[in-house]
Order: sequence, then C-alpha cells, then structure tokens
Amino acid sequence: MSIRPVTLAEYEDFVAFLNAGMRPEITATRAEDDFPVILSRDNLEGLWCLQDDTGWVAGLSVLTREFTTTLGPVKVAGIGSVVTRPDMRGKGLSKQLQTRVMGELAGQRVPLAVLWTDQPAVYAGRGFKEAGWEYHIDLTGARLAGLVPPGAEVRPFLPSDVTVVSMIYDSHPLRTLRQSGDNSKLYTMPGTSGLVLTKGRDVLAYAFCGKGDDFPDYVTEWGGEAEPALAVMAAAHEQGLASRILVPAGREDILKVASRRGAGHELISSGLWSVIRPDLLPVPQAGAPKGRPDDPTTWIGRIGDDGKIQPGCFQLGVWGFDSV
Repeated sequence: MSIRPVTLAEYEDFVAFLNAGMRPEITATRAEDDFPVILSRDNLEGLWCLQDDTGWVAGLSVLTREFTTTLGPVKVAGIGSVVTRPDMRGKGLSKQLQTRVMGELAGQRVPLAVLWTDQPAVYAGRGFKEAGWEYHIDLTGARLAGLVPPGAEVRPFLPSDVTVVSMIYDSHPLRTLRQSGDNSKLYTMPGTSGLVLTKGRDVLAYAFCGKGDDFPDYVTEWGGEAEPALAVMAAAHEQGLASRILVPAGREDILKVASRRGAGHELISSGLWSVIRPDLLPVPQAGAPKGRPDDPTTWIGRIGDDGKIQPGCFQLGVWGFDSV
C-alpha cells in the first residue's frame, strides 16, 4: 500500500471517493460543495490517499492556515473528510494514513491540528483531545423585533459584497488568516444563505446560515458590531434560515446583546485538538506553561468539569466556515 498526496489527474476520482464515503445517501450538496477550500484543486498537497492495487482504500484532507491568537499567529492544520472504503474498515488504515500526515505536518513546522467528529473516542486514541471553547446562542423565544437601525435594511448577500464582507471578517480579533480566494469560495458555496445589513452604500454587518448539509440551522459566520450583527441574525431567524449562532472565542460581546433580548446560550468545546510541535507554540512572558506540553488544553484551555472556562496560554477562535 502507498500513502501519498493525490495528483491533479486523480483529483476528480478522489473527491468522488471522499464524497461517497461522507455522503452515502443522496444529499442536496456534495462534500466538495460544503468544503470548497479544503477539497479544492488548489489544495492538492492537502488531499492524501492510501491506495493498493484495488484502488482507493482510505483518504483524508488537511488544510493549513495561520490563526491569530492572543500571543500572535499560530499555524493550525484542519483535518477532515476522513474516509475508509467500507470493505476495508476496522483494519486501522485511516489511523495509519493520519499518522503519516501528522508526521508530514511536523516536518512542515505546524504545531497544532484540529478536527471535528461525532466519534471522539476513536480520535482520543490518536492523540486528539477536546480543547478550546465556543458559545452557541439559541434565538428560539428571544425578543428580536426592532433591531434594524432606522434607515438600514437587511438584504440577501451578493457576490459583489465579498470584498467588503471580507474586510469586516478581518476585524475579528481571533480568526483564521484566510488566503486569497478563500472567502469567495466560502461565501458563495451551494446550500449557504447570506444576509447583509446595509445603510446607504455601507455594509454594516453580515451573517451566513448553513454550510450545505454540514451545518443546518446555524449562523455559521457573522461579522460587524454586536448590535448590527444581531439585527442580521434576527432577520435570518425570522426567515427560517437559522435559530442558533456559533460564537467563537474573541466575540463574546454578542452574548450580552443577545441575552438582553432573552436568548440563551451554552458553552462547548471548539473541537478535538492535537499538539504536533509544542516547541513551536507561543509561550507567555510569564514563562513555560504549567501542564503537559503535549496536551492541547495546556495551550488553548478547556471547559472544566464545573462547566467553567479554564484558560490556557493563549486563545484562538474557529469560525464555522473554517471547521473543515
């Protein structure tokens, strides 16, 4: 068996293999629709396969981007689309593939990896652990009338809005440093509905709902000051597009505004994290971190058993569009 990145000539067949494993039933969108950056031809070096003489056996995708943190930028590898052919499952092949990819990432000086799964026990054995945190706001039953400022209106997002919406996204203190073209792919992906709050020619805030079949009933990304942003999300709720809001670390200001309107919220982990190169992670001026350097909670914190945040050395935030 060989483990390697796929070639351009293999791209279409490989993505079809991933889609079949991730979408065994017919859905409105394909995997490459819901993950247009990580499964793009532009990310060939991040599309990895395990192959034998019968064809594709296992595959996964990985996308590396810098994230802003409270101690400066940190490279993070997002791992997704982990698929094993049905007749080859239970043989540890995806673990073998993932181990190889993690080794490659270590050589590329990537210190952290993150993934999302409904089978955390499987990945716990591969060094991944719940860490970080985010809030999920529930708009059900909240008092949302009258939030749109006088003279402003909420309208559908247009492709021509990409530049200004990207500028608003860049105002988030904790975010992925997306590369050129990322936002255009994310903001126009099939199965996603976008709204913007405008006043005259100015775009004040925005919200994107859903992520194809991957993130239903959620505002997965939003931007702008807290009150205008909530006005857009209230319109999304009224239109039946979403009833919950993802709030990454760094934008907790929206919690106070939403709670005044009667919205509830819960605190959950921001994903499963693994430390690949602890020597490359930022250390605060106070000195070496207290805790195991190979434990992601040492660095980015966790939610304690009491339901309260236990901070780490630094904070980062993962927006829904970047949860590959």
